[in-house]
This record gives sequence, structure tokens and C-alpha cells, in this order.
Amino acid sequence: MITTATMRAVIVDDEAGARWHLRALLSNCQVQTIAECDAGSQVLDAVARTRPELVCLDVRLPDLDGIEVARRLHAGLRPETYTRPVIVFTTGYPDYAPAAFELDAADYLMKPLAAARVADAVRRVRARLSRLVTPVPRLFIPDGDHRAALAPEAIRFVEAQHGASLVHADDGVRPVRAPLARFEPILVPHGFLRTHRAYLVNLRRVRALVPWSRHTWSLLMDDGKETHVPVAKSRLAAFRRNVIWITETGGLPDGPGTTGEGGHRSRRQPWAGPGDR
Repeated sequence: MITTATMRAVIVDDEAGARWHLRALLSNCQVQTIAECDAGSQVLDAVARTRPELVCLDVRLPDLDGIEVARRLHAGLRPETYTRPVIVFTTGYPDYAPAAFELDAADYLMKPLAAARVADAVRRVRARLSRLVTPVPRLFIPDGDHRAALAPEAIRFVEAQHGASLVHADDGVRPVRAPLARFEPILVPHGFLRTHRAYLVNLRRVRALVPWSRHTWSLLMDDGKETHVPVAKSRLAAFRRNVIWITETGGLPDGPGTTGEGGHRSRRQPWAGPGDR
């Protein structure tokens, strides 16, 4: 499985400053840059030589444009001997997005690149890679002197707590000595989303997105206990992208979200604490 420690990337951009900036943003997401290219003609050889999981590809390049480079990557790498890398486009030109997604790009990032958008793209890439290597959808987690098997659909959400995690499942809450980041690449392919830095939520187990206060929203879970899980303001857009969102006049505005750090609890209790990042 591709873990946070092993994911590697090739950056393709003809501007040295842009490559430096993206390399720093990827490093913050635990992605190692193993090669850089300043021309499209260099990419196929670099990818074949280094075998990255991710290629960050600019569109406007001195020789070949990024769309043509992506086509050649698909045609030139033999999938029976090497799994093709996931492509994320990074560009200042919005017009190429339809062609990029026709080539199965994982994301299309507009310059100047924002740290949150790069992190979101990396999560998408990890999710796609996890789908390629996860044969049996069962989690085996420590439970006394043995390991209990949990189906992803039986887990409502996973909560970070003091460097460890609490797995909230149908049969109870199970503490696990592993950070929340360990669960994210495993569960995202099964419909989970990081709605807050402390919460990874099974979107199939959500009953409603409800207002908590004027600028605060939470997810009402289907556990019959009126459990609410926060949606951070910075992650509300990602939530909307991962569900079927129906827009109507007078409905939910584009901007609100959680500014507090509080956890799941009865709706009658306010959240308190520092804001999510």
C-alpha cells in the first residue's frame, strides 16, 4: 500500500520558482519529489526511470504541452509491467480542464497554488492508489489479545485523540494506538472524508448537514444518539465535492463552515476550542 512515507512525485514545470513552490507544498503533505522536468520531452524518460506514484504536470511547456505529455504517458508506459502514475495538472490556464479530466487526471490545480488545494489533491491521489491495492475491504484492529475485523460500512467515523484514534463503529467505540492519518488513505476509497483535522467520517452514515450557529455546520450521524461531527470551514468545499449537492435559492451559502475545534456531542452543547486549520 502507498503510505504517507513512500509516495513519490515528479514535478513538470518550466519555471524554477514554480517547481520550488510545489516541491515545498508536496513535502508538507509527506510527498517526496524524486525528479523535476522543465520540458515535456523529458517526462516520459524521467517517469520510466524513477517510477513515481504522482506526476504534477504544467500545461504550457516549451516543447510539448501537458495534455500531449499525459497522452504519451498513457501510451508509452506498459501497465502490465508498471502501474501508470496518477496525474495532477498544475496550471494558470483553466481552458484545458476538460481535456485533462478526459485523460483521467486526479485533479486540476490553478496557479498560484494554495496549500489546501495541493493537500486535497494529494488525498485524492492516495485514495486512487489505495483502490488499486486494497483487495479485501476489512480492517483488522487490535482488540485485547486478538484483532477484530471491521467492515468499513460498520464504521461511522474515526476520531483523533491525543495522538491515537477512536473508531466509532456499530458495535461500540474501539481505541487504536494509531494516528488518524493512518486511517485516511485506507478508508477514503470506501466513502470516508476528512471533515475536520480530528474527524474522518463515513459519508454513507450521515443523516444530515445541519446548522449549529450562524457560521458553524455539523454532520448528524445515523447512530440514533443525535451525534454531531464538526465540518471545518476549510473542508466544507471538499464535502460538497464528495456528495451529490443540490443548489437552490436561499439554501446553504458557499462560505459557512466550522470555525471551532469541538467534537461530536449533543446539539444542545456548544463547541469550544481553537479553530481548525
